[in-house]
Amino acid sequence: MELSEVVARRRMVRNTTDEPVDPAAVRRILDLARRAPSAGFSQGQRFVVVTEEATRRRIAALADEPAYVAKGFDPWLSTAPVHVVPCADERAYRSRYAEDDKLGADAELSWPVPYWHVDAGASLMLLLLAVVEEGLAAGFAGVHRLDGLAELLGIPAGVHPLGVVTIGHPAPDRRSGSLARGWRDLDEVVSWGRWSGP
Repeated sequence: MELSEVVARRRMVRNTTDEPVDPAAVRRILDLARRAPSAGFSQGQRFVVVTEEATRRRIAALADEPAYVAKGFDPWLSTAPVHVVPCADERAYRSRYAEDDKLGADAELSWPVPYWHVDAGASLMLLLLAVVEEGLAAGFAGVHRLDGLAELLGIPAGVHPLGVVTIGHPAPDRRSGSLARGWRDLDEVVSWGRWSGP
């Protein structure tokens, strides 16, 4: 499948069947996702894979799935057979930039941009695209109780979960009303030479 086709087919699918996902497919997806660029080749992207039903239901509760279902949507998080929690390991970046070929142990970068989040976002996109390439469906849920998610999954301090990606076989779902907005024109989002937007 060409990249342009994968990108065009990618969307957030918020309903899956209960058919299990081949663990080998999950490994291939994560193998691609880990190959995103990282500042200083710090490789601070981390992933927690959850397949155990009781834990997936607890994650759904942390994401307030009952309120989502009350709006007429499917109970998507609790039923998806695979959850992947992408994380940004800030510790890996601070450690890497303390090495001699970067700043050295006596210097500290002020990190005007927390590149661990930038790189984790790149990994997240690769993960979503890899799911499409496997013929599966994925959706991303921003779990607003990230501290509870970290506690549930034993994620240590300095490692920041971004949310939850569900992976499964697609089922009919109610599409987001936000899609009615459509894609912005290229000239609305791109400035050539210098800023020209609002």
